[in-house]
Amino acid sequence: MAKILSILSLSFLSFFAAGQKIPILGFVGIPESNATVSNYKKMKEAGFSISLMTFSDHQNALKALDAASQSNIKLILSYPELYSEPQESISKIKNHAALGGYYLGDEPRPRDFKDFKKFAETIKVYDPAPVFYANLFPNYTTPQQIDGLSYIDYIRRAINEIPFSFISFDNYPLVNNKVRPGFYENLELVRRESGNSNKPFWAFACTAIHFDYLKPTLAGLKLQQFSNLLYGAQGLQYFTYWTMTSDPNWKKDHYSYAIVDDQGNPTPTYTIVKELNEQIQRVAWVFLGAKSDAVFHIGDEIPQGTTKLKFVPEPFQVFSTRRKNAMISFMTASKNKFIIVQNKSLSENLILDYKLKSTLKKVHNLSGKEENLLKQKMYSDIILPGDILIFVKDRK
Repeated sequence: MAKILSILSLSFLSFFAAGQKIPILGFVGIPESNATVSNYKKMKEAGFSISLMTFSDHQNALKALDAASQSNIKLILSYPELYSEPQESISKIKNHAALGGYYLGDEPRPRDFKDFKKFAETIKVYDPAPVFYANLFPNYTTPQQIDGLSYIDYIRRAINEIPFSFISFDNYPLVNNKVRPGFYENLELVRRESGNSNKPFWAFACTAIHFDYLKPTLAGLKLQQFSNLLYGAQGLQYFTYWTMTSDPNWKKDHYSYAIVDDQGNPTPTYTIVKELNEQIQRVAWVFLGAKSDAVFHIGDEIPQGTTKLKFVPEPFQVFSTRRKNAMISFMTASKNKFIIVQNKSLSENLILDYKLKSTLKKVHNLSGKEENLLKQKMYSDIILPGDILIFVKDRK
């Protein structure tokens, strides 16, 4: 099954991941009134490869596709004519270089699944090789929102009944700059169901200020996106890219700026998202197409629904976080095995003390290149808040 999932993921990702880069999506991307080449270029410069947006009609969608194609951005989209005039509208966009996929909808209730499936089946009549996107609720949703189902049953039914190309769910874990208790449990569940269904999954970081979601920090965004990657995510998303002050709900719920403002001007968040995306792509060769074999937690606080690390990983003789909270992921790619350590603190550096019984390599975060480590030498490496340290060894 692991081999099948790896092959499936690589085949699917080849559509998005040109040049071995991790797909990065802006949810609430560039709106039609601002869908210009310059705005898509600005999005590309921040490290994005996909803009998700709905459009008012076919003409505006086509205009956006043309502008996006000049910036090497793909669009996942929806607009009314895809429902009302599918044959005519789909024939005009299905081969467009910037078409990234069809947007089925956001946070569907189980009662909506059949409508999503019907829409997808209509599209498949006229586009034989579509990519479908639907985003699912997180595990802190209410029973009423998922028609009384348990969360695991909701996820399983969605996978079985909605023909999306990959699993997407929107857990925003940092509330008042503290991690939600069920964040890692949500990742555990989705990781497991992703493997069982042979569908890759994509996950989110929150970049829009609203409710108790505060101004993003680099450490907070690292914690979210690297946690997603360590659990095996094959695509990353941000909610949101654009600041939609034209939306009444944004005003009602006191949303504040996102990555760019309502005119497309970069906010302070743009700079840190760009920095993080650049770091992610430097180590994309580690994560793209890799399988998360096992994830453990270490320290004084072990999150609910996760497993505590109770052994010293091979080939370490000494492996200590000095009782600080960290996550350790064991991952496999085609040529390598990886042991990846994440600092789960949002404010304090983590010192990892380790000694090796045999030679190993680590990946330098600034360059993405491998560095040889010596056996029997004591190391003490600093991991910044939310950041990671990657060890790599050849797969035997």
